[in-house]
Order: sequence, then C-alpha cells, then structure tokens
Amino acid sequence: MKINFEKRGDVDIVSLIGRLDGNTASSVKDETMEKLTENTKLIIDMKDCEYVSSAGLRVLMIVAKTLRAKGGNGVLVEMNEEVGDVMEMTGFGNIFRSFNTINEALEFLRKGGEEC
Repeated sequence: MKINFEKRGDVDIVSLIGRLDGNTASSVKDETMEKLTENTKLIIDMKDCEYVSSAGLRVLMIVAKTLRAKGGNGVLVEMNEEVGDVMEMTGFGNIFRSFNTINEALEFLRKGGEEC
C-alpha cells in the first residue's frame, strides 16, 4: 500500500493506494495518526484502495475515534463498489460520511460539516 498526504487549506487529504489489509493496516494507522491534531479536517481518498479487510476497518475506526476526541471531522471519498459495499454492510456509513468527489467533501468540511 502506498499512502499520499496532501493539504488543501485547512483540510488534510490521505490517499490510500492498494490494499488496506493485515499487512498494511499498521503502517496506515501510524502514518495517518501522526497527521491528526486538534480540530483536524480529514478526507480519506479511497479512489485507488482496492480492498479493505477487518484490519483495515479497525484502522478506520481508530482514526474516527481519534478525530472525534480531538474535535475533528473525517470523511471518505471515491470508494469503489466493493469497498463501498463493505462500508455499508459493516455500518461504517454511520461512522464516516462519504462523498463521490474530493470537491464535495472539501465543501462539506469547509462549511463546518458534522462530526464523523
């Protein structure tokens, strides 16, 4: 898995490229958690994330809880059908809002958005 970080104004964007599974979850968690500060606005770009395992879901849960504890907000964008189905079946739609594009997510977060 490759992880790219980008900043657009006051919003951090984490792009996940590859598989978020037991082999990659720890590094994704560690690298993402380093970016989370007070009131972080975070977009997790899933466009190039091919697969999410239970270990990957655990990482997303930890990120969501950390964001919430720090008064931040996070959203998911551009999930493929398989990843979107996993998120829906596991109830992650109640944890992270999802958007079709980064621009939609940026607009939501810049308007204040809801907590993740």
